[in-house]
Amino acid sequence: MRKYSILLLGSVMALCGSVLAQGQKTLLIQQPMGNDPIRIVKIMEGTTELTSDGHQFPNPYLWESVFNAGDDWIKDISFVVRNVSKKTISHVTVSGVLRETADWQGEMAKHKTEPILGQANNAVGWRPEHALYSTRQQKWGLPDSTRRPALILGPKQELTILLEDPKNYESLRSKVEERIPISNINACDVSVISVFFDDGTMWQGRNYYRAADKPGKWAIISFEDWARSTQ
Repeated sequence: MRKYSILLLGSVMALCGSVLAQGQKTLLIQQPMGNDPIRIVKIMEGTTELTSDGHQFPNPYLWESVFNAGDDWIKDISFVVRNVSKKTISHVTVSGVLRETADWQGEMAKHKTEPILGQANNAVGWRPEHALYSTRQQKWGLPDSTRRPALILGPKQELTILLEDPKNYESLRSKVEERIPISNINACDVSVISVFFDDGTMWQGRNYYRAADKPGKWAIISFEDWARSTQ
């Protein structure tokens, strides 16, 4: 009986430790909208699908979920995105701003600056050659083809992408912990940053672009012009 009690106590303590390791986290998603070529159709934390709590803040295009997760929750967040355009997508970049609290507006008012504690990023597929240059026409980094597989995401097809590249997570964690413990990261504001298409055009920040005459330079085009170029 005594042996059983010791084993039971050990199990309870282990369970309590697991519960204590969990904390309330908030994920904010800025949903693509209107004529944007991509949609986020599912958000996962590990194997658990997250659902919106119905709270829309600060605009009706922001999706929000509050859930319990461990300290390294950022590396477990993934998205299923769908190509809702008529073109083939060859590259997608997602990014998430890490914060200590979901009340970032209140924190900004208190600290007089936006409280960004880190940034998670991931990319899938290859950017065109033209996009590998800075605005000063200086080439930076290696071609995407040397670092990751190609992406061919046709119309209506879906892709699962992690918020943070697993190879880069420990580096991200180290940078965050130069300022605060990783356990203090309780909120993340995520959006799809850019999409490239197999014809070399780009979507970014609600706008469409076509390569200009110099590497790294882009010319904004209307959605109608972009749509007319559909192959």
